[in-house]
Amino acid sequence: MNTPVAAALRFSLIFLVSAVAYADSAQWNLNPTSGDWNIATNWMPMAVPNGPTDIATFPFSNTTNVSISEDTEVNEIIFTSAATNPYSIRVNSGLTLTLSGTGITNNSAIAEFLFCDGPYNEPGQIPFTNSASAGNASITSYGSMQFLDNSSAGSADIENGPGGRMYFSNGATAGSANILNYATADMSFSDSSTAGNATILSYDGNFIEFTDSSTAGNATIRSLGKIYFDDSSDGGAAQIWIHPIAPGVGESGILFINTPDVTIGSIESDGYVFLGTNNLTVGSNNLDTTFSGVIAGSGSLTKIGFGTLVLELVNTRAGTYTGDTNINGGVLQIDGSISSNTFVNRGGTLAGSGSIKGNINDRGGMISPGDATGVPGVLKVTGNYTTWANHLAGGTLSIHIGGAAAGQMSVLNIHGNANLGGFLDPVLVNGFVPEVGQSFTFLKYASFTGFLRIRNPIFDDGRKRWSVSFGPTSAVLTVVKNLTRD
Repeated sequence: MNTPVAAALRFSLIFLVSAVAYADSAQWNLNPTSGDWNIATNWMPMAVPNGPTDIATFPFSNTTNVSISEDTEVNEIIFTSAATNPYSIRVNSGLTLTLSGTGITNNSAIAEFLFCDGPYNEPGQIPFTNSASAGNASITSYGSMQFLDNSSAGSADIENGPGGRMYFSNGATAGSANILNYATADMSFSDSSTAGNATILSYDGNFIEFTDSSTAGNATIRSLGKIYFDDSSDGGAAQIWIHPIAPGVGESGILFINTPDVTIGSIESDGYVFLGTNNLTVGSNNLDTTFSGVIAGSGSLTKIGFGTLVLELVNTRAGTYTGDTNINGGVLQIDGSISSNTFVNRGGTLAGSGSIKGNINDRGGMISPGDATGVPGVLKVTGNYTTWANHLAGGTLSIHIGGAAAGQMSVLNIHGNANLGGFLDPVLVNGFVPEVGQSFTFLKYASFTGFLRIRNPIFDDGRKRWSVSFGPTSAVLTVVKNLTRD
């Protein structure tokens, strides 16, 4: 039946379906009567976005200071390209704004702001749930921000203000957000959450806590406060600065609680690492870093990766760790002092001009006194030195020689016994070529057993050869004429 009445009925049904589909998804008015989110007349159509499928759209408006007056939930907040007058959406104390779907989408060319109020005993709350993302919003919170499920902080700029709390749990991630964690503000990662690729600056008087199976991921973290690792949490490949030097245990630094083994990408600066009885594995991001603070406790240190970690640790700063040091990859350069038995394994190099108050066992790695770049130096060992003997993969002592004067060649100074059985690798640096008859003391000891085989003994275009002799308290390299030209 094609009558005016039927046509009108079909039109009414179409309008009704459309109204139902978009009933609570609305656009903020150009000239609303107030900045109250929860007043229908401020929206077009006149329906407050407040439901798990609702979308709140913010175009250009003459009123951009918006606040909720009751608990509100939306799937998505959209700032359109026309939103050139920046918005500030406020969540007052005791109220909650939940983003439970897409999260925040900012299509404008400027920063759009969310603000979450305190105080701690009755905070405003902004939970991101499901797969919601903070997008590229600018968020300041003195209340409680929660990233739950598979939600993400996106690429947002977030200030976790004094007294604020920021939680990541389940599979949530800090994404690539830039986060400022102010004094007395705290941040925690639990369950299987991750700091992702975020950049986090954390001031003193606060903490960042990783518990359960959470991880610091690939984050960059600069902390003047405390960083806790508990349960089976891990530092992933994170780049962590810890500073400043604290006056004692319980102050700023990295603390390990019930975590037998934690891996961190890299550590640097001059703070504290409190191992307890745990092992810290460092180097998974392959960066070259220097740490001049204190690693304390009876735990152990393991170096992995391809980068160089320079430790400028000194015992006068509340002591250093006493557990074993294992070098499994890259370079560990000791330019201060450690109180540790040190094991140099295949793929690892021990360098430095400091002091090791323990024994050295070279199990197929390399020992190179001085700077890892080849600058000669003296490495002191108060205990014994043992070199694993293997004709294919024995330990190697690399000695850099840049001249005959003191300080121009590497020296390994062993206060105990030198149990020799690996290789000696003399390396000429700075263009220096010694003359026949010159000799160089490269190894000192209280006693010795065994010998070292020279790698590449012939040099200077086949004209010269290295010869090694072992005396009662030192070993000497001497240049002799090579009588058989190869």
